Amino acid sequence: MHRVKNQAGLTAIGLFLILIPVGLGVYIILIVAPVYIEALSVGDVVNSLKKELDLREKSPEEIRTMIKKRLDVNNINRVDIKDDVKIQKTVNDVTVTIDYEARVPLFWNIALAFSFNKRAVVR
Repeated sequence: MHRVKNQAGLTAIGLFLILIPVGLGVYIILIVAPVYIEALSVGDVVNSLKKELDLREKSPEEIRTMIKKRLDVNNINRVDIKDDVKIQKTVNDVTVTIDYEARVPLFWNIALAFSFNKRAVVR
């Protein structure tokens, strides 16, 4: 006769019930992490414009060219320079806003959509 206290362990079904959610969580983290790392790089590009001393004298096209070069150096391809980058110049400052969306396929026809808005005001 087997007693309950002598039985211990994990069955194969129990192991799969534990590994499936853990594996799915790890997979999602591996998919999402590069998108957020890229967003941090876009934020660094926008914040680096604050260090430019002569930004107010440059035209919006020159500023877009600067941003494009910095995004190319960081291998960021999700940002469309013409549509996602907005430059507003006033008398006292220049506001640069990068508002973009990143879509990452999860599996089959399911995708994750991320929306990012990075902004810098240069005085």
